[in-house]
Order: sequence, then structure tokens, then C-alpha cells
Amino acid sequence: MPPSQRRRRDVVEDDDMEEEQRPRQRQNRDETEDDASMGSDEDTTMGGLSGNGEDDQLAKKLVRYAISCEYARTPIKRDGIREKVLGNQSRSFRRIFSLAQHQLRSAWGMELRELPTREKMSLHERRQAMKSNSQPKLGSRSYILTSTLPDAYRDPAILCPSKTPSAEAEATYVAFYTMMVSLIWLNSGELSDQKLRRYLMRLNADQNVSTEKTEMTLKKMERQGYVIKKTERPPVGQDGEQSVSWLVGPRAKEEIGLDGVLGMTREVYGDSNPELEKKLRASLGIRENADEDGSTSRNGGGRMAEGD
Repeated sequence: MPPSQRRRRDVVEDDDMEEEQRPRQRQNRDETEDDASMGSDEDTTMGGLSGNGEDDQLAKKLVRYAISCEYARTPIKRDGIREKVLGNQSRSFRRIFSLAQHQLRSAWGMELRELPTREKMSLHERRQAMKSNSQPKLGSRSYILTSTLPDAYRDPAILCPSKTPSAEAEATYVAFYTMMVSLIWLNSGELSDQKLRRYLMRLNADQNVSTEKTEMTLKKMERQGYVIKKTERPPVGQDGEQSVSWLVGPRAKEEIGLDGVLGMTREVYGDSNPELEKKLRASLGIRENADEDGSTSRNGGGRMAEGD
């Protein structure tokens, strides 16, 4: 082959290799930008945050999507935002997310907050995580809407229960899952299924919760992220019964939190007193450690005695 033809062939092959590499590089760059696109406080606290007309419309669309998901207590997933809101503008996630956060905070008194990642709880999951060489995820990539209203506007007289299906049914459901989450948290964050059934019998809720079967309510709580049902099976080849226990779910950690558990328990036991506060902090494993700057730290854990 003449040298001139050989040179032309080499140039064509180099061009083909560059074309093959470009999509891979573009895909890796998009994934990196998407991972780094989580809206932070610095992005959403800038005064006068605004965008062009198309960005504003996408931000409003994201706000509507977030409110509709939260109404059904469905996690607002980043993949859902890219698919149902952004479409072919998925690379604008960070900008649109920041605009939507600004609109939610200024007009709705809410904000999108990322849910905590689900921990590896079962022995099988922990072993799989140890065998895997994959890097841990930086976030759950799922969000819920939380209120940013001042405490003065969070009075029950103002924040009435939803009327769907009815105000009474909604209030009963909120009270029930708050009570269940509080019981789990007060039992070191994990409650056996047997003990849960005993609590349900004491509450006269072992068969029904309002007009719904208790099992259906527990499944709904699990689906919505208020609780996690953990099932431990005996190793292969060994006899034994499987154990079932309940843990606090990611939505409960954000929506209720330790402050909600403290408030719920104080309402049940009446006026707060030093003895009650001491038992509560011991049960929840809360230690008030005064730092040099005067701040305090909390550590979860502990157990409240069943008779307390």
C-alpha cells in the first residue's frame, strides 16, 4: 500500500476512535455533573435567585411534581425528576432544583430535603456490601417536602389534617405511625414483631386501625418509609425459625425525628418533669455534651423499660 493511502487510513481510524470515545466521555461527564448537582444551601440562599422563562416553568413543574408526590407520601426521586420534569434538560438539574427550592421556600413555606440512605441491616446485606468493591452512595437520591414555617405557625389549629380520605382518618393514621415510630425508637431503634403485637393489643389496635385492617396499615407504613420490616432467616443448612423485627424508616427520621418522639412521649405522660426527662434521654440514648462553643450533641440508642 502506498504511504499516502496508509496515512489516510490511519487518519480515518483515529477519527473513528475519537468518535467512539466522545460518547463515553460525555456520559461520564454527565454522571459526574449529576452526582455533584445536589442542591446545597449555598445554591438556594442566594438573594434574587431567578432564571429565564423556560427555567422558571421547569422549576414550577418540579414544584407541582414534588407536591403531588408528597401528597401521596411517595419519595421524590431524582430519576423521577429527570424523567417527568426535566426531560431532555436533565443536565440542568442543579439549576432547576435551586430555582424550585427558592420557590418552595418563598411561596410555600417548604423545602426539599434528602432522605437518609438505607443502612445495611441484615447479615446478608452486610456481607454483600463487604464483598462488593463499589463505592458507597453519597446520598439516597430521594427527597421529601418539609416545612420551613416558624414554630408559631405550626400550631395544630392551623395545620389541620388532610380531608382525604377524611380528616378523622388522616389524624388517626398520623397518630398511629407516630406512636409506632416512638415505640421503636424507645426500644433501641429496633422492636421485635412479638413485642410490637403486645403493644398493639394494649392499644386495642391489633385488629383494626380506624376503618382499616392493622396489617394493611403496617404495610402502608412500610411502603411509605415510616418503618422497615427486617426478616432474619437462619443460615442455609441450619434449623431454626426466622426472626422479624421493625426499625425506623428514612421518612420517619426526617418527618418525626427524635424531637417528635420526645413531644409524643411528653403528651402521653403529661407535664414534663426532671424524672421523665431523665428517663427519656436514657431511653433514647441522648447525651447532652456541651462543646466549647456551647452546642450539644445527641447520640441515639438506649432502651426504655416496658413498664416505664
